[in-house]
Amino acid sequence: MSQSRPDHLKGLKALVAFLGVLVVLGTAVVVGVVIKRLYASPAPPSTSAPALTPSAAGVTGLPAGSRIEGIAGAGNVIAIWTSGPQGGEVYLLDPQTGRLNLAVTAPP
Repeated sequence: MSQSRPDHLKGLKALVAFLGVLVVLGTAVVVGVVIKRLYASPAPPSTSAPALTPSAAGVTGLPAGSRIEGIAGAGNVIAIWTSGPQGGEVYLLDPQTGRLNLAVTAPP
C-alpha cells in the first residue's frame, strides 16, 4: 500500500495560503493607516460657510472689560458665552448666515 496524498486537498491548501496572505496584507494596511493618521498634519479649516464677523452677526463688539468664556455648537446654532463687569451674555448665532438669533443677558 502506497502512501499518497489525495489531490482534493491541494485546492484547500491554496485557499488557506491565499487567505493567510490577505490577513497579513489587511493588518499591514490597518497599521499603515493608523501611523499615517497619527503623524498627519491637521486639515485646514473649512471655508464652505461664510466667515462670521461681529458686524455680520449684529454684534458691534464686547463691552469694555468683557471676554469670551466659551463657545459651543448647540444644534444648528453656535452659542457664545461672554462675561464682564455688567454680567454675562449668551449670543446664539446662525453659522450659515452669520446672523444673531438671540442675545440673553444674565445679571452679575
